[in-house]
This record gives sequence, C-alpha cells and structure tokens, in this order.
Amino acid sequence: MRKTATISLILVLFLSACKTDKNLKGTWIGEYSKSENGTIVFPERNLLTFKNNKCYSKGSKYDYGTELRESKNMYFSNDIIFNEDYSEENPLEYYEIVKAENDSLVIKIPNNEFQHVYRKLPESAKHKQTIKLIGKKFFWENRKFQDTIYFKTDSTLVRESNKHPDYKTSSWERINFEGYDIIFMDGDVPYLIEKQNGKTINLITFHKTDVEHTMTELE
Repeated sequence: MRKTATISLILVLFLSACKTDKNLKGTWIGEYSKSENGTIVFPERNLLTFKNNKCYSKGSKYDYGTELRESKNMYFSNDIIFNEDYSEENPLEYYEIVKAENDSLVIKIPNNEFQHVYRKLPESAKHKQTIKLIGKKFFWENRKFQDTIYFKTDSTLVRESNKHPDYKTSSWERINFEGYDIIFMDGDVPYLIEKQNGKTINLITFHKTDVEHTMTELE
C-alpha cells in the first residue's frame, strides 16, 4: 500500500513538471516591470526561452547583458535559478514564477516589490530576411500614432516627435534570439520585426493587445 502511494505521488509530481514545462515552452519577451504601488517601468530588456526543463536567457547591453545564460534544471520547480554557484562578482539571479498563462508570464525576485511581465512570441513572427536599419530614415505608423524615426547609428536614433532640447537622441539596440528579430528602444515597449515588403517593414508589439506597426523608408 505504501509503495503504491509512493508511486502515485511520483507520478503526480512528474505530470505536474511536464505540465509546467508545457505551459512555459517557447520564447518570451520582457515588456515592463511593475511595483506594488502601481509604478510601471519600460522597457524590460530581456528574453527567456524554456526548453528541456531549463530556461535560457539573453538581455541587452543596457540590462541583463548579452551573454546567453542557462538556468539549473527546473524539474518539479517553478523557480528560475541561473547562477547557483554565485559569487560577489557574479551575484545570484533567481526568480519565482508568479503566473504563467498562454500569452503572459509574470516573474519576480523573492522579497522584491517589482514584478516582471513577459509576453509569448509567436513562431510565425520569425523571419530570415536581411533587413537594414542603420543610417536609414522611416515614416513610422500605427493605428494611433505617426512619427519619423532616423536610426543614426547602431545605438542612437532620432525621433521627430521628440521635442526635448536636451535629449535629441535616444538609445536603441537590436537583438536576435531564437530566430526572432527585436528592437529595444529606451523608454518604450519592445518591437518585434516580422517582415519587410519592399520599402515597408512590419513590426508588432504586445502591450494590452497586439499592435501592428509599419516603418516605410524615406529618401
């Protein structure tokens, strides 16, 4: 009887682990962080991929770093621990999974008031095109907003809508991860490049509901 109960418990734990892996499987993009008092901070420049019961992560040169990080095995656990053998030079990176739904993942550092919100990236958004941005100017448009944006260098851009005299340029970074082509811009949500048709580039963001954007190259 005791042996049967033990086997049943092991089976339940195994199925639970498989379910967790299935729920998380895929690639997630950081969107924003929010505190307990409602403060929201954009952007959350980080990417997570869950496969083989591990988490693989890559950030930006501004946040988290561009080196690929691999977590310890996540069997029977909803904790993400990247550097178990941490040191003063390499501090502990440890998260608890607060919520995991079909298209939304929320994680947090234990004893920290901020929660980090991620969105799941669709497989259909991967592309293999060579899309050039640096040194080009584009007319940017979505259903609520229009702008002109100039990718001056590989790290600075100029937006016509930016009228602040002390901040004429903004920082940006382009990340390729697991087949996805992503733009992080300072103080903004992340943009996923879907494809290019002629002089027009299609992008998508995931805040609230999916929002489609186009950038059309200007002469």
